[in-house]
Amino acid sequence: MSYTVLARRYRSNTFDELVGQAHIAQTLTNAIKSNRIAHAFLFTGTRGTGKTSSARILAKCLNCESSDRPTTTPCGKCNSCQSIARGDDIDVIEIDAASNTGVDNVREIIENAQFRPARARFKVYIIDEVHMLSKSAFNALLKTLEEPPEHVKFILATTEVEKVLPTILSRCQRYDFRNIPTREIAAHLKNVCQKENIQADDDAILLVAKSGAGSMRDALSLLDRLLSASGDRLTTETIEQLLGLPKGQQIFDLVERIGQGKVQDVLTSVDQILTRGLSAETLCSSLIDHFRNLLVLKACGKQTTLVEIPGLSVDQVFQQAQRFEPLILSQNIVILEELRRQLRSAFAGRALLDATMVRLALAGEMTRVDDLLAALGQMPSEGIKKKYKPAVISSDAGLVSEASPTAPSSVMEPVKVVGAESSHTEIPEEKDDLPAVGRVWTGGGVTSVFQAFRQNASARPVEAPILKSDPPLHSDNLEPVDPNNFTQLMQRLHAAVSEQVPTLVGFLEGGQIKDFQSDTITLEYPPDYQASARMLDRNGKRESVQKVLSQLLGRSVGLKILVSETDQKPSENKSSAPAPEDSKVASFRREEVLREPTTESSGGSQGLTLTPELTNELMENPLIRSLSETFGARIVKVE
Repeated sequence: MSYTVLARRYRSNTFDELVGQAHIAQTLTNAIKSNRIAHAFLFTGTRGTGKTSSARILAKCLNCESSDRPTTTPCGKCNSCQSIARGDDIDVIEIDAASNTGVDNVREIIENAQFRPARARFKVYIIDEVHMLSKSAFNALLKTLEEPPEHVKFILATTEVEKVLPTILSRCQRYDFRNIPTREIAAHLKNVCQKENIQADDDAILLVAKSGAGSMRDALSLLDRLLSASGDRLTTETIEQLLGLPKGQQIFDLVERIGQGKVQDVLTSVDQILTRGLSAETLCSSLIDHFRNLLVLKACGKQTTLVEIPGLSVDQVFQQAQRFEPLILSQNIVILEELRRQLRSAFAGRALLDATMVRLALAGEMTRVDDLLAALGQMPSEGIKKKYKPAVISSDAGLVSEASPTAPSSVMEPVKVVGAESSHTEIPEEKDDLPAVGRVWTGGGVTSVFQAFRQNASARPVEAPILKSDPPLHSDNLEPVDPNNFTQLMQRLHAAVSEQVPTLVGFLEGGQIKDFQSDTITLEYPPDYQASARMLDRNGKRESVQKVLSQLLGRSVGLKILVSETDQKPSENKSSAPAPEDSKVASFRREEVLREPTTESSGGSQGLTLTPELTNELMENPLIRSLSETFGARIVKVE
């Protein structure tokens, strides 16, 4: 006797056995009980979700010989039920629309539908993949589908319902089959393994169920193939080896190194995984699935049922999720999905993969725009949240405003700040000639704007905001220290940071406390430790150190991070700085000398010649210096 595959042998025979489609089973059962059986049904959904099985079950319910009327519990033993289950009943005709697409095939169905069934109550037509019918065939079927003989029932099944004509859809009762949840597939597979006397680990069954991607037939077919290769014992290691999947622990370790920012270890781990025969696309898919698990656990907690993690402990993955920010996790998923699409047509796929892995590992060094602006004094240091209001374009000089239910669209409303200090209830406008956010600038020449911005930027020192609104911080584990003893304060800071946030200890190397005035501590670094200073000022690290300092001193203090100048001469100090009036005169004379000659006939605008002295002066501007250090920008022209 020939072998019958598991997908056919364990096909559902009753609505009670139908897996993952309880809503459809309940609706059809109620229709049969109340004798409200439609003449045409349309079953739609992805492959392997039970459309054909449900069509056969419905045909059994209509024609079961053990009952004198349609029943919700077919016996499965009569000739009608058994022949329908085999697919060879003369009164239940299954048609493949992919090979019967023409008008002649539909005309044959219409002619045969006029004759009564040979032995059953109803003649049932099951047309699979009905979307493959031609438009002419659909139109030929319309009249019969709308008003068939009383002994005829149509059951149409399709995976692409959008290709079915609306005139067909309007004549059928539509039932949408959903993808079967992974846990329900796993429960059915476990039941199959018990009936087949197969020993299988729970994690192995869950891995097969996940590979089915919502399709019961795909999962059963995969289980059949795995049993042929591994015998009567299924383990997670065997499945990962046969399917070419990376081990769960390998993906976990790779993500751990990505979170630690260890670029060399990340690239080494990727190379080891690829050398074992895993494709780059499969690696991307596995990383996307793992990052998705981390994101869900981070947002919903470890008690959530939205994740399946075969081969790993939920507690272990949950602990790893706590070391990532949700924004970084969602960004990583988008980056990896874009890489997966690019790998299909890329000639340098390995280079793209390595570059993406480095980008993910260095994600902690990226600075958000609002953090950068906050460091430059352009925005409050606290997070800014705006209440959503749709933008409205006014016809008055092209002004852009936020819509208000009571004010005209041309009126500018201040952006409210939620969660910040009371002094930052709105974003103040700059005191220069630059255009405000949402306004069209109508000021003077570009040179005057640049000069005004340079004067305002040099007159407004950039300092870290002082958290005056926070209450004094005290800790039972920290004894207050003398704020004037900078050496002792630095030693205590190292010890406290090592205990509370050990990941930040390395960033304090090379730094020395140089000043403590106006409740602000100045932490200065030599030029060789410029990278540590920049990293400490990003992504909330400075705020963490500032909190520890506040605990040591028993009150809220600010923290300012500086890097000593590389070309500073002994004679250059604050005491030798020129008087304010002298600096203005010198600046005026220098601009007069450097200004290029222009003529009225040429129509050109005044400009400045870019000299080394002017370049050095411009680089003292906090905004320009930050752009140069962060993005590698350089000055090429001054107008």
